[in-house]
Amino acid sequence: MAKMVVSLSVVPLGTGSPSVSEYVKKATAVIRESGLRYRTGAGFTDVELDSYQQLAELLEKMEKALAEMGVQRILYTIKIDRRMDKELYIEHKIAKAEGI
Repeated sequence: MAKMVVSLSVVPLGTGSPSVSEYVKKATAVIRESGLRYRTGAGFTDVELDSYQQLAELLEKMEKALAEMGVQRILYTIKIDRRMDKELYIEHKIAKAEGI
């Protein structure tokens, strides 16, 4: 059961390189290891969550993993689609948008 779909982007700063793919892979691995349903896109990763607490815990885990890689600063961009009346799923949102 998911009550929100969170689209998030994690941009590490202070890495000394313009490439961020290794850091993005690590952040995605944290999501995968959490057992949450997610879908990675070109610029954002969508994650199905039930609470803001889950989001905070996920961000803390990502931050720890990236800090272990030497990241000194992280820029997060977060978009939250929150439903209080029914469940919300990534696949349903995509199907509606694509007319499937």
